[in-house]
Amino acid sequence: MADLSENMYLAKNLIAVHGQRAMAVARERLEEARMRGDSSGMVRWQNAEAAIAELRQSDPMRQMPARH
Repeated sequence: MADLSENMYLAKNLIAVHGQRAMAVARERLEEARMRGDSSGMVRWQNAEAAIAELRQSDPMRQMPARH
């Protein structure tokens, strides 16, 4: 099981790369894991979703779009 720091690291990277789409990307990965029957992958992406939501609540600037 991933620890909190790994979940936050993943969430921060998703936000940095995908900006506003970070949550959608995590949900897409969750669905892919579900379709594969990958229960550990499902937990990882559910945790990523929760971490993204937590980061966005605590820091509204994280809701800004990614710069490309």
